[in-house]
Amino acid sequence: MFLTIALVVTGIVSIAYQWQVRHPLTTADFTLFYRSAAAAPAEMYKPPPGPPRNNMNPPHFQLVMRPLTVFSAETASAIFRGLSIAAAIGCIWWLARNSTERWSLADIGALMAWSPAALNISLNQVTWLLWPLLIYAWSSWRKGRWTAGAVAYGIALSFKPFLGVFLLWMVVTRRLKTAVIAVAVAASCFSLGVLVYGVAVFRNWTKAVGDIVWWRSTLNASFQGFMARSLSDPYAELSEVPRWVTPLALLGGAIILLVTLWKTRVRDIEESWTPLMASALLASPLGWLYYGCWLLPGRRPFRLLFQAPMLWVPVFYVKLPGSYFLAATYHSRYFWGFALVWFLSLFGVTAQHVAHREQPVPAEN
Repeated sequence: MFLTIALVVTGIVSIAYQWQVRHPLTTADFTLFYRSAAAAPAEMYKPPPGPPRNNMNPPHFQLVMRPLTVFSAETASAIFRGLSIAAAIGCIWWLARNSTERWSLADIGALMAWSPAALNISLNQVTWLLWPLLIYAWSSWRKGRWTAGAVAYGIALSFKPFLGVFLLWMVVTRRLKTAVIAVAVAASCFSLGVLVYGVAVFRNWTKAVGDIVWWRSTLNASFQGFMARSLSDPYAELSEVPRWVTPLALLGGAIILLVTLWKTRVRDIEESWTPLMASALLASPLGWLYYGCWLLPGRRPFRLLFQAPMLWVPVFYVKLPGSYFLAATYHSRYFWGFALVWFLSLFGVTAQHVAHREQPVPAEN
């Protein structure tokens, strides 16, 4: 009981603090989305002045954002944030009631105190708006409704291509129909953006993605982010990363994916979701911390708290002397958090996991 009260109080304080210090329009991620959606197609992916920041969302995302541009940036930001919070509350309510392990008040407190949740509030990110699509896909697949889940997943995939690890899992588990439907839905979404804005905008988007230089950000919890921080000169500029970091990171990411697919090939989606999502975040060049919320369909927040306490270390900047040790440890704490979740969900054998293995996996409908 004491732990539950402590978690709830900590969660409320964390949410209130992040709301108080949330990023203003000048630095919030929403401003990038709003600016791109309001701009002419040729200017859609032109970087704004200031620190290097690119809008990495594909063209059809700007099409979805465009209705908000009839409002001022301040009003649009409030609407966007309100919709995000409503989506998050809806997802949490559904998970608390429908997960295999029912959530308790301690889970709600742990979730509110979680760094990915705090970062979404601070940056006004799109993560929570896409979360219902992923939860619907997970819910449908665990009930054997593979086609319905593939449609929702395909839409989410079109916005965040690193979710493609689930496509590989479908191939490995011989759910080819589901994979084809998901690819078709994602391709249709991409095509809509190209049809409205033109092929040149699509090329500008790929160039914006290719111009990324902030691999070493502490909030990048991917394996490549860890390698870039650990192997770069601690006193060098953020964009200065040894050339051989990328091939090493690609190799490490490929190994993570292969191990994950091999271990989950005989598991159902209930037991596969968390390691697959964790591997997607680790193997992607940019595995931002705020995507950590998407780990939750397969695990209770309270359980994750003890599996990876590093994900509860608050998001704040501390000026510390540069050193390779700090780069690989404290500044990579969120990488280690994702890595622990991946390892323990993949290799930790529980009674629940054994029970699931003994049951037949639902076939495609």
